[in-house]
Amino acid sequence: MKSTADGVPGEQVEPTAIPRLGTTWFDRGAGYWLRRIAHGCFQLALLLFAGLVVTAFYAGFWEAVGVPRSARTAVYAVTAVACLLSLVAGFVRTRRAPVEIPTPEQAWRKHRSRQRRNAASAAGGRWTLLLLAPVLPATVAWAIGTWAAPTLARRTAAEIGAREDYERRVREQEERAEAARPLPPRNRAERRHGRR
Repeated sequence: MKSTADGVPGEQVEPTAIPRLGTTWFDRGAGYWLRRIAHGCFQLALLLFAGLVVTAFYAGFWEAVGVPRSARTAVYAVTAVACLLSLVAGFVRTRRAPVEIPTPEQAWRKHRSRQRRNAASAAGGRWTLLLLAPVLPATVAWAIGTWAAPTLARRTAAEIGAREDYERRVREQEERAEAARPLPPRNRAERRHGRR
C-alpha cells in the first residue's frame, strides 16, 4: 500500500481516502469490492423502493382521477414503454457523457454538497411530487439508468482522480529524492580530492 521512490529512504506516499471507498481503491481487494457492492446494492434498493412508492402513487392517482379501467391499462402500457426508454436513455447518456475526474479533495466536496442538497430536497419536494405524478415512473426509471452507468463501470471517476493524484505525488517524491542525491565526481582529480 506504500511506495518509496527507487528504494530511497524517506517519506512514503500514502493513497488518499475517497468517499465511500476510503483507501481500498488502491489495492482493489476484498474490502474494496465489498464496499462497492454494498453501496451499489444500497442505492439500488433505495431506487427500487422509490419506484415501488411512485408506482403505487401513480396507480392511485389515475384511480382517484376516475380514469376507466380499460383506459388505465393503456396508460400503464404507455408508461411502461416510457420507463423502459427512460432507463436506457439515462444509462446511455450517462455512459457517453464526459466524466470530470476529480481530485480526492474535490470528490469529498462534491460528496458533502450532494448530502446537503439531498436533505434540502427531501423537505421541499413534496408538492412537486403531486405535479409530476404522470411522469414519476419514467423519472425513477431515468434515475435507475443514470445510477447503473457509473455503478457498473470498472473504476469510478473518484478512483481515477485518486490514482492520478497518487501517481503525481509519487513522481514529485522521486524528483525530490533525485535532487537530494549527491552528484558523482566528474573526473579523477575530483575523486582523489573526495577521498582525502
